[in-house]
Amino acid sequence: MSVEAITAVKWIECPTPATKLTLFILANYADERASCYPSEAHLGKICGLSTRQVRRCLKNLEEMGVVRVEPRKGTSNRYFITLDADVRGGADTHDRSVRTLTTAYTKKIQKKKRRSLNELAG
Repeated sequence: MSVEAITAVKWIECPTPATKLTLFILANYADERASCYPSEAHLGKICGLSTRQVRRCLKNLEEMGVVRVEPRKGTSNRYFITLDADVRGGADTHDRSVRTLTTAYTKKIQKKKRRSLNELAG
């Protein structure tokens, strides 16, 4: 699953490089439900950030709607990465039970394909 999560999050624009790196590490640890539970200290060690910076990055990601935090007592929080297209600015017209991803990059490819088809037809 982490490959799917990493592929999904690589097109998300983040306010800082540290926030993007934190998101990538969360995606790397994600399971089949796009969730993971590394501690803030562990994230900081891997990202080369202080725990305070990690908390700031996680707060940014939560405010952006990219990550949902589930607090857990006595252990690290659980983080759910949102893989819905509307977080990335795409229009999600499909059933929510099927995960679809529309990014600026895939929109560009779709536009090129439509243009090519129109040129062939017309």
